[in-house]
Amino acid sequence: MNLSIRHWLAERQIEISHIKSFTLGQLAGVSYRIVQDMEVKSLMPLDICTLAELLQLPLDKVEQEAKIIASLTEHLLNSLSQKKALKRNEGTWLTFQIAYILALEQVLHQEDDLQKPWLNRARIPSQTVTILQDTQLQGLLKTLSPGKLTDTQAEQALSVVGDSLLVQQMNNATVAWLVANGAEEFEAKLLTQRLQHSLPGYLLTVIAKNAAPLAQLQKFFHLGSLGEISTIDLSKEKYRASLIQSLSTPLLIESFALKDIYIPLMGVPQAANHSQPVDLKTWVTQQLTDLESITVIESEPGYGKTSFCQIWAAEIAWELYPDWMPIVIRLRDIKYGKNLLETLNSGFAFPIDFNLAAWLNKEHSRCVLLLDGLDELPPTNLVSRHKEIFLEQLLQFQSELKHKVVLTSRRETLSEISSEISLQWQRITILPWEVNELKNWFQQWALVQSLPVAQNFFTFLKQSGCFNNPSKLPEISHLVRQPLMLYLLGILHRDGLLDHELLQLAVKNPENSHQSLIGEIYRRLNLWLLGYPLDGNIKTTLYRPGSAHIHRTSEAIANLLAAHHPQDLITQMQAIALKILHSDRHQVIIPEGLNAHTLPAFYFRCFTSKIEFSHPKLGNYLFAGALAQQLQILTQCQEDIYGVATFILNTPHQVAQHLYHLLGYGILTPEITELLIADFQHQPKSDFSQKTLFQRLASCWHDWYQGRWLDMGIAHNVLPNFHTLQNPVNVEQVNTNVGVNIFLLMAAISQKIATPFYPCGNPVNLTEFHPQAMLTLITKASLLPNNIVMNCICPQSLTKINLKGANLSQVVLTGANFAQADLSYAILVNANLAHANLTGANLTCTNLTGANLTGVNLETVNLSNACLSDAILTESEREIAALNGALFSVEQFQEMKGLLSQQSHFSVSKTTDNTSVWQHNSADIALMESLEGEPIVSTISGNYSYDE
Repeated sequence: MNLSIRHWLAERQIEISHIKSFTLGQLAGVSYRIVQDMEVKSLMPLDICTLAELLQLPLDKVEQEAKIIASLTEHLLNSLSQKKALKRNEGTWLTFQIAYILALEQVLHQEDDLQKPWLNRARIPSQTVTILQDTQLQGLLKTLSPGKLTDTQAEQALSVVGDSLLVQQMNNATVAWLVANGAEEFEAKLLTQRLQHSLPGYLLTVIAKNAAPLAQLQKFFHLGSLGEISTIDLSKEKYRASLIQSLSTPLLIESFALKDIYIPLMGVPQAANHSQPVDLKTWVTQQLTDLESITVIESEPGYGKTSFCQIWAAEIAWELYPDWMPIVIRLRDIKYGKNLLETLNSGFAFPIDFNLAAWLNKEHSRCVLLLDGLDELPPTNLVSRHKEIFLEQLLQFQSELKHKVVLTSRRETLSEISSEISLQWQRITILPWEVNELKNWFQQWALVQSLPVAQNFFTFLKQSGCFNNPSKLPEISHLVRQPLMLYLLGILHRDGLLDHELLQLAVKNPENSHQSLIGEIYRRLNLWLLGYPLDGNIKTTLYRPGSAHIHRTSEAIANLLAAHHPQDLITQMQAIALKILHSDRHQVIIPEGLNAHTLPAFYFRCFTSKIEFSHPKLGNYLFAGALAQQLQILTQCQEDIYGVATFILNTPHQVAQHLYHLLGYGILTPEITELLIADFQHQPKSDFSQKTLFQRLASCWHDWYQGRWLDMGIAHNVLPNFHTLQNPVNVEQVNTNVGVNIFLLMAAISQKIATPFYPCGNPVNLTEFHPQAMLTLITKASLLPNNIVMNCICPQSLTKINLKGANLSQVVLTGANFAQADLSYAILVNANLAHANLTGANLTCTNLTGANLTGVNLETVNLSNACLSDAILTESEREIAALNGALFSVEQFQEMKGLLSQQSHFSVSKTTDNTSVWQHNSADIALMESLEGEPIVSTISGNYSYDE
């Protein structure tokens, strides 16, 4: 005979929906009366099977009643234990039901947030169906009710949880219930697998909350032993449990979780005695014994730093506790306090009021502080010092030798920090995946998709030569060795959006292969998600029976759009993206009136009051799209009543205002700039011209370096907009940000459309030529945080640039990429160009006196009449420079300059040799004279031509 709680409540006309408002005392009263009836009917705890009761109901009823039934079962557990101590199998039976119901409720809530199509089928209204009449489901429920759990089976369940007979029976019934409600069988198994991932966390919570009646179960969950109940810190156990429960979180919008396709990472320790790859988890676990240094995990975005933290924290909570207690803090969430503990406490995401310092100061309690994202620390008014100060506080904390700090960061972030601090790190760099990791990933992909889907994807990449050494498609090979990008490519391939045409982008345009390829991948992902804009070249996929959940169906798209046009959703996404960008943080407060749940979970993740991107790389794509849309406004025209077309933003002041609002927040990263240019490529030429945009930016740029916009107060006017978003920039920073960003955009556009870029103005027109302009930009940019000159300007923006006649004396541009740049007649006296790339550069008549040219390859550099007096370079490079026409004394350089000056006045020789230094047109001579302080000949024209 079984006890049906729902039937018992119905007999007494107690509505389950009303129990939500019951106090704890009322719930205890209900459970007491149920126990009394059980005694009268000689029922045992094993006769209670609330999970089986729930799984007889349709989805809507389960969603309404799950938490109530779980809570009532928990009160029954306590009431029964007060009458008589529970046997281990009885306590296990009730505990697993409570935990399983809570885990199921969590998965259903997650599916609802993702608007999964199977829910549409499950929620079809029915006034007659109260009990599901599925034969298979009813048969499986009979294995759970009444309970037949022996003590041996109970011990097995407590020891191995998910692999136990009890949990397998529960899983089988849950799969059948999901199928009966409209889910596909394979989909139901994935959802149940997610539930199983979180089940140990819910078991831990139930046992910790009910420590006295469940004393026999504590040792299986590292909760102490009999007689030590008072030592249980409930808040700590709940947090520990939450780390395990988070393993059920779906991966973006999938039916499976991260854990289902997670592959252990490999890394290379940055130490003199280490050069071989090691297993990342093994190495970091070994570091727990080193309490004198901070362990740092480094990689580029998308290599798995945050995923590792999530998986490892759950493993520590389950396997290494109580020796170690994991504490995960996302550094993007912190607010700077008076001290380190106050700062860390502000970022500790746990929905109860407590003080982290209390945990850390406890005796005999060692914690692993997993601090994720040093590069994501919020900005402060201290400009570039906030990271250094934070790290110094961390080192002081670590020196107390009580706890272990593990930090994650982008590779370049620590290199920007003082070398004095770096001696106290133990650093490891995550490696791209190799053969073993790829093999394991495809095996996991087959388990969460299907064997044909995984095999077809693998075959496609293999036949394309992505796995060859050397690879036929190095750009694609680089991407497939990154966990995130391989997953995104897998999404595209399973729905027919990854084809050879996309792969050939890297072959057709080798100079911009990465830019074109990444831009097209993200564009197709957007098409996959929204079904818009339609592309006639995209192939459709025929879904196999039972595998619709794998693919992005029209039903899933309709659920997301909710009868709105896709462009409306794109506009909304871009508006949020701009807010996040302008905050210069990784999250913003949800704008008033916005229903954040209408935004795609593929791109966005919402919290109680804040919204952020699901991953920074996906955020970069939305940043680029939002910026591209705003920049295109500069090229848009309107006609007046007479049919005369003018720009919508027609005056220089309007353009400047728009750009200061758009670009004053901070500095465009190289990734965003690449995606931005790629976005421009997909705009119809009839609607948008990159050349027009370049010209409009150039006009604003030339006024910027003369200080016009700063004088007019535009930076002051836009400042409140950024401060509202908690971006602490000041006026000077806003002004510098705009100048640097315009420069970066112009450099990128000029390279794409092959148009000359003169940052100082064209020296042909000396009245508009400002030789100090580039130096002004570099000087201002050097005051910004994150080493903007080295990280953003030097790597790409100086390629093919025209700095003819520019004054760059004493500038520091180590490692700068000046490939094919024109630096003729420039002044680079005492400049530091160590390890710069000058391949194909023109340095004709350039003054490099005292310049540092260490590590510079001069073989392909035009050094005709360039002055290298006192320049720092090797003897071999000096010989090469001499062969390329360089001069090594100031006297020779001055003499040559004088001859050129005479040539400008008196030369009438005729020649077709355009490379002869002695036959440069007179504009170059005038330019040199003006730069060297000599009078400019007013009669010189910049457009001489010579007759044969």
